[in-house]
Amino acid sequence: MPAPFLHDLPERRIGNSLAGRLLRVIFSCYLGVAILVTGGQIVSEYRSAHHRLETDIQAMERTFGQGLADALWNFNSGVLHGILRGMAEMPVVVGVEVRDEQGRVVESAAASQGAQPRWFSLFDKPFERHFDLVYMDEARRPHPVGRWTVRSNDGIALDQVKDTLIVILINSVLKTLALLAIFSVVVHRLVGRPLAEISAFVKRLDADNLGTRPLQLEARGSHELHLLVQVFNGMAAKLRRVFDDNAALMRDLKEANATLQARVEERTRDLAHLARTDQLTGLSNRRELDEGLARAVLRASEGTARPGSGTAGEGDAALSLVLADIDHFKSINDRYGHAAGDAVLVAFADVLRAGLRGGDALGRWGGEEFMILCPGTALEGARALAERLRRHVAEAEMPAVGRQTCSFGVAELCPGETVDGLLLRADAALYAAKHRGRNRVEAAKPPPLDRCTAA
Repeated sequence: MPAPFLHDLPERRIGNSLAGRLLRVIFSCYLGVAILVTGGQIVSEYRSAHHRLETDIQAMERTFGQGLADALWNFNSGVLHGILRGMAEMPVVVGVEVRDEQGRVVESAAASQGAQPRWFSLFDKPFERHFDLVYMDEARRPHPVGRWTVRSNDGIALDQVKDTLIVILINSVLKTLALLAIFSVVVHRLVGRPLAEISAFVKRLDADNLGTRPLQLEARGSHELHLLVQVFNGMAAKLRRVFDDNAALMRDLKEANATLQARVEERTRDLAHLARTDQLTGLSNRRELDEGLARAVLRASEGTARPGSGTAGEGDAALSLVLADIDHFKSINDRYGHAAGDAVLVAFADVLRAGLRGGDALGRWGGEEFMILCPGTALEGARALAERLRRHVAEAEMPAVGRQTCSFGVAELCPGETVDGLLLRADAALYAAKHRGRNRVEAAKPPPLDRCTAA
């Protein structure tokens, strides 16, 4: 049976082969480097020629400056003209002129046509240099007599190094072409031909001959492609065995999936329980208490009992809430350590759990604070329950710390009251118990009737 994943491989032209792309990348990188290096050499040669040009012009001041000053001082126009004509014949000079102190042109000369820059005329950049003419008399006193100007052109610098630039360009072109030929032969021989052999072998593979005949490269050696062929042959042999084992693996997978599904369901139930249970005490956590309190308030809102009546109203409408807080718990942690504090919390939870009635719900509200929901119980019944629990706690021996007390705040839901309102009143009662000496039970007073029945 043919292997579609092998025969569906697209045909590739030589121009799109990996060897061809590798050759283009290598040559492009080399060409870019060659252009940068050649450009750097050309710029360096030009700068050297320009520096020599500037040096030659500066040297003219020392050579001709004093003679021009003497000729101008003595009004010797013949000597002045001869000096200027001699300078104009120099290869680096385009033109030269002499001016007196008032700036009037006394004498000038221009270079002949043969001395003008002809090579790279597009890059001609005329420039000129000015030198002062100072005559020194016999007493060596200076007398300014004017100034003279030498005009030149950067094109002269290029013209002077044109042979060198041509050699640089020809050398770069020849090296580029030679390396292109070398790269082409080497890359196609070392990379292109082995890859073509691998591609042809892969195209002939199907499910019948897979793993029966190993792939061998004609090119000898030991490099990455030979290692790739060895790995490919090993994978082909393993793939045949994989075909045979696939059916058994699928059966095992189905059985494992069924087992995993059962474990996931069991773990989901465990996580759901953990999400609603306090890990330290095993009681309901705050999330479970919030939801239970909301449900209890919703059920109680259907009744009509008045707070403080002491009896449940129609449909067990009464609902009371008890908040318990261990007294001076911070000092337990500070004195005995947090491990002892955790042990006290566990023991405290056990005492409260043992004293509950049927239908009451106990949970850890946070820190050392616990909550008891008392559905169907009016304020006096909840107060009695809290008082009994307070005595049990005071008589119990707590781990490490001995006897410990706690305070309780009790509140009964009034008609139309919200969860937040009930919690606020119970918490205020607990705060009052703490403020009035701790180890006591305080009941919250019913709110005014207008507030109790407010929406």
